[in-house]
Amino acid sequence: MKLFKLCFAAAIVFMFFNLVFAENDGYKHRILKVDIDGPITPATEELLQGSIARAQDEDFIALMIRLDTPGGLAESMRNMVKDILNSEVPVIVWVDPPGARATSAGVFLVAASDHAVMSPMTTIGSASPVTMGGEEQDETMAAKIINEMLSLVRSVAKDKDRNIEWYERAVTEAANIYAEEALQKRVIDHIAVSEEDLLSQLGKKGIYVAGEEITFDSQDIYIVQFEPGIKYKILSWLLHPQIAYLLFLAGMAGLFFELSNPGAIFPGVIGSMCLVMGLYSLAVLPTNIAGILLLILGFIFIILEVNMPTFGLLTTAAIASFFFGSLFLFDAEHPYFQIPTMTIIPVVLIMTVVLLGLAYLIGRSQMAPKTHQTGLPDNTSTAKVVNWTGTHGQVKIRGEIWRAQSREYVSLQPGQDVQIEQIEGLTIYIKPV
Repeated sequence: MKLFKLCFAAAIVFMFFNLVFAENDGYKHRILKVDIDGPITPATEELLQGSIARAQDEDFIALMIRLDTPGGLAESMRNMVKDILNSEVPVIVWVDPPGARATSAGVFLVAASDHAVMSPMTTIGSASPVTMGGEEQDETMAAKIINEMLSLVRSVAKDKDRNIEWYERAVTEAANIYAEEALQKRVIDHIAVSEEDLLSQLGKKGIYVAGEEITFDSQDIYIVQFEPGIKYKILSWLLHPQIAYLLFLAGMAGLFFELSNPGAIFPGVIGSMCLVMGLYSLAVLPTNIAGILLLILGFIFIILEVNMPTFGLLTTAAIASFFFGSLFLFDAEHPYFQIPTMTIIPVVLIMTVVLLGLAYLIGRSQMAPKTHQTGLPDNTSTAKVVNWTGTHGQVKIRGEIWRAQSREYVSLQPGQDVQIEQIEGLTIYIKPV
């Protein structure tokens, strides 16, 4: 009986470990795979840092980056290149699937990788730096930026024994080539038609891990997909151009409503939060300051239209400001950050109508006569003194406490009756009975 219990316990333990490690059965090594698809931003920088850290901590033999990017922010690109160069595990950059591209900032990631791979019908190139914010740059500043990028791409290409001359042309002439030509010119190391083909080629060539060369068959490798954390998902959402645009507009609209109707609280709180998040996103993305100013000008036109009606002239100006501000919000030299026109038009029209409607209702309510004033005849109603000092104090009328003044110095006692002489706003002028 005791032997039976021991065998049963051993079987349970075996089944447990078999379940936990089933994914690694028959595999000698593991490679961590991460997908970078879209513009290079601080969000993708965070994604790469997290994947490298996991690959190092959990003893993966390599990190595979499946890349498809039109480019992005230079600072984020430089930080990602630094992370790749200082990684303790070899980094494979694979431009995939067919039709994908590694342009602009993507060129530097490919150049810095330990193993550069492309799928058929993919392209690489156009790494010339562009300015942010739409401002003109003088020749000296432009030369500084070009030379800095040249120095970086030249050093990494030389370190990885790749075609330095072509990588320089990608920066200075925005050169582009397709996968087969890139392999012929030593811009990349391999062309792979599939994941298995990629692993087979890398296994035959060998991967250096901690100074030791590892060769393998594709069947020996288990690929683990890296799942990004909540921080990456939030950053990726915030740094989407359309999200940043809508957050900024929502924030301005919330503050507009709160300032027009003080005390509403909720629109002001939500608007402030949206505005802060929108401004953060716009500060990171390649924003054109003229676009932001035009959007703010549109809100000013709406306020002026409500307070000094111009029979639609200022409303038309507001719509134009909103439209052109939305159109110019992001630098035109970064087309992958642009907001589609078919998104701008309905957003501008809906926002204008809503703001005008709210402003009209608020203005109408503020201009309506006050019921407590119309119910108080000027020369017939009386009030009781609550407290009084010289020419001012407080009086009670029909259960309400009012601020009161007299046109000359009088001595009044609490509880004494006084005559209402005139009402101006929230102040009552009184005189002794």
